[in-house]
Amino acid sequence: MRSKLLRILLWLPALLLGACDPGGDAGGDPFAEHELQRQRAAEQSRAMTFRPPPELASTLGIQAEDARQEIVLLQASGAQPYGTFQRQFLATLVAAQRGWKFSTHDAAGSAARQQEQWSAALAQKPAAILLDPVDAAGFAPLMAQAVQSGVVVIGLDPSLQGCTTIVHCPPQAVGATAAALAIDALKRKAADEGLAEPSGRIVQLRTDESSSWSNRVAAGFGDGLRKASSAILVHDAPTDSNADQAVQRLGEAFRIQKQFDIIFCHSDAVAAGAARFADSQGIRENTLIIGVDGIPGRGAGLQLLRDGEIDATIARPPLVDLALRIAVKLRADPGFKPQPAYELAPLAVTPRNHAEVSRRGSYKLPEL
Repeated sequence: MRSKLLRILLWLPALLLGACDPGGDAGGDPFAEHELQRQRAAEQSRAMTFRPPPELASTLGIQAEDARQEIVLLQASGAQPYGTFQRQFLATLVAAQRGWKFSTHDAAGSAARQQEQWSAALAQKPAAILLDPVDAAGFAPLMAQAVQSGVVVIGLDPSLQGCTTIVHCPPQAVGATAAALAIDALKRKAADEGLAEPSGRIVQLRTDESSSWSNRVAAGFGDGLRKASSAILVHDAPTDSNADQAVQRLGEAFRIQKQFDIIFCHSDAVAAGAARFADSQGIRENTLIIGVDGIPGRGAGLQLLRDGEIDATIARPPLVDLALRIAVKLRADPGFKPQPAYELAPLAVTPRNHAEVSRRGSYKLPEL
């Protein structure tokens, strides 16, 4: 079945796979510009006015002063590939932006720790804070004070309230995109087999059981699957974002179910673990594996798809590029009024459009 489903994925309609067409302007695509940004950063660093190191400044009696504006990234959990990519990508972008500097804090899933990091960041009087919250509700009473003090606060989660603006990719849309991909593949498989209605047994592997983001992805996936009554979710389990946990959870499912058609994983790393399990049980050729993240880099989702380890991935656009552009424009243009929120859509990436996405990226930034 896998070979049949893969053929289906190769010919899925452009409407489904191009729902978030990045367009032809590579200048708006962060993936295509990644190396160029690094080169610009190096050139600008060489062109910067000399600032003596602190030790030399102290010896010479010079008061060192860094006039650059600071942007702070507060991450709910930066250890996973998507979080790591966001952090590294923002560091690259800020390095190429004259007059700005960057710092980051990782709450590692602790709401209390993140609020401490928030207070520490505000004490430094940054120009902007990008907030990926552990607990969005906990920031409601804190947001007004920060914004009123002149700090630009850009939320990276739609559930935040009171921010200067929000840049987000709806988790429900990630799940719905995966469901649409799964159902379309099952429909075409049913047509090939002469069946009137698509049917399939589906397993879902979440990240952390307590993750609000993962729960919302699951909600979108469940809503999408209900559009095909014979597409049945037979197992749903958390994995702590761990490939080894994915193997364990699938072992539990396999003892009960013995067969499933599609495995939807909330990260590409978990999907790689699912593929390893399917190989070990001799069911890989009959199982379609979909991951989430779709980021570039060694061992990341786009490479896993290119190498055939997974069959599809739902690409999440990095939010920090647009967030930085908004922060810079707000500081440079007093008349600029950002929208209350900017929504970036996910994109299903399959063998059919993998090369294009790798070259041009998975989305296009809006005009500001």
